[in-house]
Amino acid sequence: MVLGGRVSGANPYAYQIYEALSNAANEDGELKVFVEGIRGEISADNSSSSLLLADQAFEGDWVNVLNVAMIYVNVTADVASATDGLCIEYSPDAGTTTVSTDSFTIEAGAQKTFSFQASSSHFRVVYTNGGSDQNTFQLQTVFKSVYGKPSSHRIQDPIVDDDDAELVKAVLTAKANGSGFTNISATESNNLRVTDAESGLAIAKGDVAKTSFIHKFGNAPDFDATDDIVTVWDGADDADIGQMTYVYSTTDDIDSLSSSNAADTMQVEVIGLDANYEEVTQTINLTGQARVALTTNLLRVFRVVNTNSSDNAGHIYCYVNTTLSAGVPVDTTKVRAVMQPGNNQTLMAVYTIPANTTGYMRDWYASTAGANKNANYVVQLRARPENRVFQLKHISALSDNGTSAYQHKYEEPEVFPAKTDLEIRTSVTAAGATVASVSAGFDIVLIEN
Repeated sequence: MVLGGRVSGANPYAYQIYEALSNAANEDGELKVFVEGIRGEISADNSSSSLLLADQAFEGDWVNVLNVAMIYVNVTADVASATDGLCIEYSPDAGTTTVSTDSFTIEAGAQKTFSFQASSSHFRVVYTNGGSDQNTFQLQTVFKSVYGKPSSHRIQDPIVDDDDAELVKAVLTAKANGSGFTNISATESNNLRVTDAESGLAIAKGDVAKTSFIHKFGNAPDFDATDDIVTVWDGADDADIGQMTYVYSTTDDIDSLSSSNAADTMQVEVIGLDANYEEVTQTINLTGQARVALTTNLLRVFRVVNTNSSDNAGHIYCYVNTTLSAGVPVDTTKVRAVMQPGNNQTLMAVYTIPANTTGYMRDWYASTAGANKNANYVVQLRARPENRVFQLKHISALSDNGTSAYQHKYEEPEVFPAKTDLEIRTSVTAAGATVASVSAGFDIVLIEN
């Protein structure tokens, strides 16, 4: 069709068509095209400005929305709505069956706009007022036949649970393990909680759910070649109890504390596992060389800490109740932990994985201390799963004639199930070696099963 020039002939209708088409063209001669409904339409059946009394509800009428692309609902009131007071309902049969509902709580004074796709053939709005009479109320529903901008939300406005999910400020959701979905929350510093389960800092901060870590370190302070293989713990000390290999309890019989010095009356913290392999922390007041009973009997003890403001003067022992001599257990095989003077905590490369937990060992290390100890040191990492014997997991040797160190970092962590006993052992090979000393430890990430 070409617009321009006059239509000749006697037919009056031709001239009228020409005039109509001329008025429909713009200045450039382009045809003006109008699409029905693109400018939007107010749904009077789902709009209202009539004030509501306390707890009163406005119920819109079911409207056919088959030709509607987007539905916008704008609402403001000086009184907060009832909980989930704004309801957007959909029905395939004009209200006989309601197939889905979106609901929101509207705060007093808030100007909220929500946008929805028409998900069924019929739609309506129901608004229930809160517990006070309204002085201002405006509810308007607009239909549009084309997709438009989603709900508006100012950057400065805080996000609340009842905001529309389609916002520039988005709430990130991830599929949870097992079933369902979970919102990704913020850290205590209001940063997005995104973490790597292998990150030591994230685990230490508590940002990784059901995950913790423990750093175990020990020292065998005084042993020699005649002692054969020794456990790296405070008891491997020829100058003290000389209990070179660590002895494990088979029942929860660890029940006692005492010191070799009568002046030690400080408070100490005892950490271990009870009869069910559950971790227990208890605080005990020492009474010098006299025995003090633990609050809870333990199957394992892996750390004793001085929580006082003064150093412990003597050796502090945690043990299975037995005869004492000046605060020291006569039967050294009953001792399960030793805190040496001035250390203010035990040094024992000994640990047991708690119940319902899996341990992932990330690394372990060993070192000698002091020069002119002309000897070789063999270091072993051993593990004993429940009801089995100790298994050799790694073995290494330290350099002789001076101070040396060794560290093994796992490319993939070594995995140990619940109730596995772990310890590091060492031995010195040169027959003439005296007063040998080895330190060792390991790092384990603990994940609840």
